[in-house]
Amino acid sequence: MTAIDPARYSMIKIAKADGVATLTLDNPGKKNAMNRQMHAELERVWDDVDADEEIRVAILTGAGEAFCAGIDLSDQQAQNSAGRKGRPRTRGARRLFWTMLDCEKPIIAKVRGPAYGLGVNVALAADIVIAAEGARFCDSHVKVGIAPGDGGAALWPLLIGFHRAKELIMTGDPVDARRAADLGLINYCVPEAELDATVAAMAAKLAAGAPLAISYGKLAVNAMLKQLMAGAFETSLAYDQLTLYTEDHAEGANAFMQKRPPKFKGS
Repeated sequence: MTAIDPARYSMIKIAKADGVATLTLDNPGKKNAMNRQMHAELERVWDDVDADEEIRVAILTGAGEAFCAGIDLSDQQAQNSAGRKGRPRTRGARRLFWTMLDCEKPIIAKVRGPAYGLGVNVALAADIVIAAEGARFCDSHVKVGIAPGDGGAALWPLLIGFHRAKELIMTGDPVDARRAADLGLINYCVPEAELDATVAAMAAKLAAGAPLAISYGKLAVNAMLKQLMAGAFETSLAYDQLTLYTEDHAEGANAFMQKRPPKFKGS
């Protein structure tokens, strides 16, 4: 048996108890915004979860009062300033998303505060999403001039229908947890004081179940989900890369960091 090694991770805190692994995105000073290190760790952690036979269920959450505010724009802008080197790199984005869907253990997303951009789509790639009333869900790519390329364009229509998905993706407007539950974007919205207990109860219920049957049930559903998503996901990755080095994205990122409205030009 190969046990998961928390020492291999610096941006994800890992704790195990009673068959449940809790994975905590840990960049609280930036609302757990995802830098390159966290992204790389999240790409590989699900293989380690699968390999650890003591783990029956994984809980994914964020440190402090946020789930994940999306990509760390200061980190991304530093990369963009250096210019594109070689071919566009989409393998990491693809691996992060598909390894969650392929993980044979059930994943519960426990969401407090903002789940934005890449963060919201990581949450929605989980098998069950439970959020506190103050949580907010937003595919915010368009707010910084990027086409949605982290799975949202493929996943949101399947969860809430095409018209609602297009409205939310094209406007970048946030959805509060109560409405998200009503729309079917997430499973449950609960009072903040009840979030930890609700998630713990769901994790314990799954951990006490038949692990092989639960695993194969998840994989069977996700086989269909992956077939339905594949084309849109790959297209969205291409459009994401197409917009990543535009003037509009540079303006959107700078406006966000300077806390001012962006002025997009379509270039």
